[in-house]
Amino acid sequence: MEQRTLIIGDVHGCYKELKKLLKKVKADPEKDRILFIGDLINKGPDSRKVWEIFKEYHGTSIMGNHELSLLELAQGKLHKHSKYFDALRKNFGSKFDEFVADVSQFPLWYEDHELMLVHGGLVPGLHPDQTDPWHLVTIRTWDGEGHDLKSESNPPWFDLYEGDDLVVFGHWAALGGLDRPKVIGLDTGCVYGGDLTCLILPERKLVKVSALKKYAQI
Repeated sequence: MEQRTLIIGDVHGCYKELKKLLKKVKADPEKDRILFIGDLINKGPDSRKVWEIFKEYHGTSIMGNHELSLLELAQGKLHKHSKYFDALRKNFGSKFDEFVADVSQFPLWYEDHELMLVHGGLVPGLHPDQTDPWHLVTIRTWDGEGHDLKSESNPPWFDLYEGDDLVVFGHWAALGGLDRPKVIGLDTGCVYGGDLTCLILPERKLVKVSALKKYAQI
């Protein structure tokens, strides 16, 4: 029997929903490959508990914009996400340094055979190794140059994707998910009162659990 790959969308501290989803898909770290799309942390009720579940299930995660900003803040850089930093430090307590060290090992993307995971998306025509890290974790739309990555007047990056790999991404909760032959969006806005979604491969099945409450405004 072929190994299952479980890919989980943006968790954002929603640990109860994560536990529920892992139970629903019968996740087994001894048998399944369990991947996360980034943004495990911030906005939701308990980022530390999410990280503990992530470790318990031997998960692998790529870098989300919230993880990338955490690393910059830990290096003393000013960032618009600085409002989350003190809360994370308090939440993790004595485990904070260990957590930051763990996050620093997250790759910016994940590539295996005909599968690619990226948090935000792909700059049209470029491989992730040719791309600005912030573009990888924040892109939504493409202006042709990379100055504005979220204007609704520009096409979504996935409308311009012409590759053969299945690309799975997160980050864009307002989409409510996306399911195309070569592109799947997994951010279904759990922290905003939506769903937490898991993609099961190879059968390409999407499994969701509903948020227990609305934790943040979109």
